[in-house]
Amino acid sequence: MSTAPLARDEDVRRLLDDGYDVTITGGHLVVRRIPYATADKTVAYGQVAYPVTVSGDRVVSSTDHRIWFVGRAPCNEHGQQLSCANPETHAVDAETAASFMLSSKPASGAYPSQYEKVTAYVRIVSHPAMALDPTVTATPGAAFQDVEDDLPFNYRDTATSRAGLARLNSVFTGQHLTIVGLGGTGGYVLDQVAKTPVTSILLIDGDVFDNHNAFRAPGAPTLEQLQQRPYKVNYFADMYGNMHTGITAEPVHITDENLSLLDDATFVFLCMDDATVKHQIAAHLLAQHIPFIDVGMGVEEIDGKLSGLLRVTFADVDADTTSTLGRLPAPAEERDDYDRNIQVADLNALNAQFAVGRWKRHLGFYADATAEHLATYSIFTNDIVNERLDGEDDEQAAAS
Repeated sequence: MSTAPLARDEDVRRLLDDGYDVTITGGHLVVRRIPYATADKTVAYGQVAYPVTVSGDRVVSSTDHRIWFVGRAPCNEHGQQLSCANPETHAVDAETAASFMLSSKPASGAYPSQYEKVTAYVRIVSHPAMALDPTVTATPGAAFQDVEDDLPFNYRDTATSRAGLARLNSVFTGQHLTIVGLGGTGGYVLDQVAKTPVTSILLIDGDVFDNHNAFRAPGAPTLEQLQQRPYKVNYFADMYGNMHTGITAEPVHITDENLSLLDDATFVFLCMDDATVKHQIAAHLLAQHIPFIDVGMGVEEIDGKLSGLLRVTFADVDADTTSTLGRLPAPAEERDDYDRNIQVADLNALNAQFAVGRWKRHLGFYADATAEHLATYSIFTNDIVNERLDGEDDEQAAAS
């Protein structure tokens, strides 16, 4: 059974967040991978289980202090059977049966919660094993847990549940993102959005991942990977597909002939440094009522130091076409210092953070007092200037 109903129950969610391998099967809550000491003073792994009923978002159990143990006789570190372990066969599900009933009633007569009950018995069973081998653990973490049915991840997102952000994270449900351009800033955008439960992420870029990309993109490719010269989109889809299940790749450049690739998106990040097609892409997205963010930077060398601006342009579904297109850069007649491959991975990352933060404010994940359509960050002055299409501009200093 998936942990989808489990994660909504407060006690069981605490167990999952602690890293216990919890599931429900055969009407029992089962905690797997519990280390215990055997009679020959070695470490083995067993399970503890007790009957429960799933009722809506709750996992209900009686106040019975007993719990059942699946495995050989649990012992102390000297190989002596634990006094609380009583031989008793108990069916957990059609394939699993417990051999021992554990009975350790607390002084109060009952455990205050299922969380307290499980953790108390796990301590009793596992501490002797830890005395034999300090490296063993009863909390192997999310890698050993079932994933919620409704989340596009390969393992549980315990960071969200630990922070209590599950309700806020619902704003990402049903979001279909497209990132155009994965050379630098786009890779960092992917790094951030892949950690949200958006339904899908489409990557579009027709270039290969070369040596210079490795020095201004997230992650660290191996020499062998660089020698294979994969398409950028395939390289990043493979990397972030380890976490997020909804990533697909299109190793092509966007042109007038394939703009329809963008039509299924609910939001688009334009991260390519080639401005020759940005206006066509933006006009198409505005016509399709698809909100988007366009990022860019202009960096130059002055007196042996780098200076310049980072830009984030946001257009929502009601954006004025003329005003929005007027805020996008025109194709440059000459390539600037950044385009000559100055390695500034931190600026790529910073530009991506500004873009993802603006997207999250657009969705309502973050509070938003500015609702700006254009934001520029000055490297030299460390200032952010916000501008709105209605003319109500705002300037604020970036946190130093």
